[in-house]
Amino acid sequence: MKTLIGYIAVGIIRIMGLQSYSFAHKFGGLIGKFLWARKTRAREVAKVNVAKCFPEKSKAEQEEFVRQALLEGGKTMTEVGLIWGWSVEKAKGLIKDTVGEEVIDGAIAEGKGVIYMALHHGNWEILNHAMHGKGKILGLYKPAKMPPFDNWMYKSRARLNLGLVPTTKEGVQELYKALERNEIIAYLPDQEPSQKSGAFALFFGVPALTPKLPFDLIQKTGARVVFSFAERLEDGSGFRIHYKAAEPEIYSDDLLTSQTSMNKTIEECIRICPTQFEWSYKRFKRQPEGQRNPYRDCP
Repeated sequence: MKTLIGYIAVGIIRIMGLQSYSFAHKFGGLIGKFLWARKTRAREVAKVNVAKCFPEKSKAEQEEFVRQALLEGGKTMTEVGLIWGWSVEKAKGLIKDTVGEEVIDGAIAEGKGVIYMALHHGNWEILNHAMHGKGKILGLYKPAKMPPFDNWMYKSRARLNLGLVPTTKEGVQELYKALERNEIIAYLPDQEPSQKSGAFALFFGVPALTPKLPFDLIQKTGARVVFSFAERLEDGSGFRIHYKAAEPEIYSDDLLTSQTSMNKTIEECIRICPTQFEWSYKRFKRQPEGQRNPYRDCP
């Protein structure tokens, strides 16, 4: 069944790859409206996250925030078909503006290796196109559960000179080696790790299980850290790529200080266009001992 669903998913992506960007946005908006109109997992998880991260907002403001976030999430889904289905040159044409490119170029020039923190914010798939040509990049890769879809995703990313290694001990070792060669590694810092691979640090004032790997990579290699996300432009013309340097505290030899700094910078990026973050992800599923899973009542 997963194989069949995978072929269907690839078929939809291929069809979307034949469409215009404006059509993708209209179709994505319909998906977002569907997710909002029903008691979907995406809607209910987003409601929990927004209530926890923006308690200062009124109930009505939180509801509107979630509605907008689901519309943006729908656009992210349909944009992937274009980004993966179009030629590299055509997809790269969706990048209309860049902020802070001197940050990533400067980090690369230092020759210490770069940890490229790519956020699930806006559309993260277009970030591969933004970085294309800046050097060899290696990232961790967790195979999708649907083989045909996984194969399509792997090929689409690999054509951009993005090396992929599995999320295993051996794969992590390859990241260390890449940094020692002064290369770039891509890392997604805004997702929840396993219990043994993380520690709790505040994220929007909420305890969040935060990965330890960035701290270990920094301490053992001395690599520079740069955060990045792709902001979807309001006029529907494409994206603005943002590069942001890490705060000095991320290089601290204290784990909690480093993790807190990392989460703080992620927050700052999110606040630039807050509804474009992936709020439907269960970021706070694991809580400190004795605290309730906030998503227990979600579908």
